[in-house]
Amino acid sequence: MISRTYVNGVIAAKEKYFLGEKLLRLCESDAATALRTLKENGFGGDAAEEKGAEELIRAEEASINAFVREYAAGEAEREYFLAPLDTHNVKAYFKAHVLGADVAPMLAEEGTLKTGAIAECFAKEDFSALPDYLQKALKEAETICENGTEGKGAKVGEAFEKALYEHLSESCKGESALKKILAAKADRTNLVIALRSKDLASAKEAFLAGGNVKADSFAFCFIEDEEKARTAAEKAGAHDLWKTYAACKESGGVAAAEKAAAEAEIDYFAKRKYELAGTKPFIYYVLRRRTECFNVRVALVCLNAGMKESEIKKRFRGV
Repeated sequence: MISRTYVNGVIAAKEKYFLGEKLLRLCESDAATALRTLKENGFGGDAAEEKGAEELIRAEEASINAFVREYAAGEAEREYFLAPLDTHNVKAYFKAHVLGADVAPMLAEEGTLKTGAIAECFAKEDFSALPDYLQKALKEAETICENGTEGKGAKVGEAFEKALYEHLSESCKGESALKKILAAKADRTNLVIALRSKDLASAKEAFLAGGNVKADSFAFCFIEDEEKARTAAEKAGAHDLWKTYAACKESGGVAAAEKAAAEAEIDYFAKRKYELAGTKPFIYYVLRRRTECFNVRVALVCLNAGMKESEIKKRFRGV
C-alpha cells in the first residue's frame, strides 16, 4: 500500500494550486476574463491555453480522477470517488440503448470502468463483466422499461442511485471517514426524496442506503402540525434535518435541502480540517478539488448568462 506520508507530501505540494480567493474574484469579472484567469493559474493542466471553458473543467476533473487512481489507499476510496462515474456512464449507455440516442453527450469522465468496455457489454448484450451492483441496476432498469420508456426516466435513475448507495455502503463499511460522509449525504438526499414524495410509503421506496436516520424516522416530513413534526424529528435524532426541512417549508421549495445534500461531504471535513489524519487528508483534498470544479463551472455558466456577482456566489458549494 502506498505510504500515507508520501501521499500527504504530494497533497501539500499541490495545495498551492487551489484558486482560493481567486475563485470569488472570478465573479467580479466577465466570462472571457474569468476563463483567462483560470488558464493563467494552471486550472485545467499544461495545455489549458488551447481549451474552452468546458474542456478546461473536464480536463481538471480527469486530473482529479487520475489522482484518485494513483494515490487511493485502497478499494474503499477508489470506489467512493469513482463508482458514481461508472454508475452514471452505465446508465447513460442504457438510456442511449433504449432510446436509440447518441451516448457521447451523456457520458461523464471514466471511473474504474473504461467506456469502451461498457460499450462492448451493450453491443454484446452481455453484462457479466460489470460489477454486481451495476448488473442489478440494469436488470431493474430493463424491468421498468419493458413496456416502454415514456415517463420512466426518474424510475430508471432511482434504480441506479439505489444500487450505487448500496454498493458504497458495503464498500466503505470498514472506513470510518467514508462511512460518515456517505451517511451524511444519504440522510440529506433522503430528506430531498421525502420532500418530493406524496407520503412516507412512496418515499421509502426511493430512499438510499447508508444513512444514519432510519426510513420511518422521516415521518416528520408528513406531519402537518409543526410542533408535532419538530418533536418527531427530535426523537428521531434528526435535528439538523429538521432545520433544513423547516427552511424548505418556509421557502416553499426544496432548494435548501438539495444544497445541504450537495455540500454534506465537504461540510463534514471543513468542520474538522484541523483534525485530519490517516486517509482523511486524501479524502478532503479530492472533495475540495471536485468542489472547486463545480464552483468554476457555476461561475463560468452564470457569467455567460450575465448574472450578478451576488447571485453567482449563492450557487457556490462549500464557500
